Amino acid sequence: MATYYDIFGQKVQYLSSDPSPVAVGQVWYNSTSNTAKVQGFVATGSFATGGTYPVTARQIAQATTSATSGFAFGGVNEVPGVGRTNTSNSYDGTTWTGAPTVPQGANHAGFGTPTAAVAAGSNAYPPIGTFDNAYSWNGTTWSNANPMNSYGRTNSGAFGTQTAGIVVGGEPANTTSREYDGTSFTAGPATNVTMSGGSSGAGSYASGAALAGNPSTQFEEWTGTAWTASTASPTQNAYGFSAGQDSDNFLSMGDLPGGSMLWNGTSWSTGAVLSTSRGSGAPNGGSTVSSALVIGGCTPGTNYNTTEEYTGAGPVTQTITTT
Repeated sequence: MATYYDIFGQKVQYLSSDPSPVAVGQVWYNSTSNTAKVQGFVATGSFATGGTYPVTARQIAQATTSATSGFAFGGVNEVPGVGRTNTSNSYDGTTWTGAPTVPQGANHAGFGTPTAAVAAGSNAYPPIGTFDNAYSWNGTTWSNANPMNSYGRTNSGAFGTQTAGIVVGGEPANTTSREYDGTSFTAGPATNVTMSGGSSGAGSYASGAALAGNPSTQFEEWTGTAWTASTASPTQNAYGFSAGQDSDNFLSMGDLPGGSMLWNGTSWSTGAVLSTSRGSGAPNGGSTVSSALVIGGCTPGTNYNTTEEYTGAGPVTQTITTT
């Protein structure tokens, strides 16, 4: 039988960080995290319980890039009620750590990365009402950004980077999109159907997608210059969580009964179910369909501080344990 040395031509490497690229079956020791790791392969997507989020809330915005590199902010922290939180927190795959607060507590539309994010629009408390303020995050501090010029109440669909992002939908439901170039928001192309505040978006500025939200199953793809109507999702997933890297890779998670739906550019398929079925999440446009986070959310009458880590089918780095 071939040994590890026969296959890879070397002994287990002792490294200060995870290697890249890495082959399925490769084993190494990470001296920084003091863990042995292997590049494995999973046949189907799954959810696993992650670290407890510091705030019990729904509609928490994200600028997360993977299940081990998360950034979340804002949200609604009363049921029933009008309370909004201005907390922000970073995630390393195990623990949430508090970061400086957003200047305005709200259920923002959020996009970007853990070190370069944007919080825009939505409705705030106090005072109760809608607003179009925007804030920029540089990994250390929040600062005021130019306003969005039209609010996207209740976590509109949003995706892209801090220098090339887009926000779509809002309440009341509308066909408006707003593009961000790192300095200012400008009016973008209209969507073909109205997108509500429960819309979900994901992708890059050049290629993305959005689900219309409550009460629709309509799905649209973003080409970088226009919105085009695509195949409707099998079920309505209003106020769900979302992730995806482009218009051919879109993942919608949560809402009730808490399942997931994956779009591959041609068709929809159903996937894993959340351990705690819940909705009222936030778009997670920076993550991929292979690695994403579900944070907080609610069922009628109950908010959650639960984090679930999503791992999609395909290669995945796994920590070797003795259990």
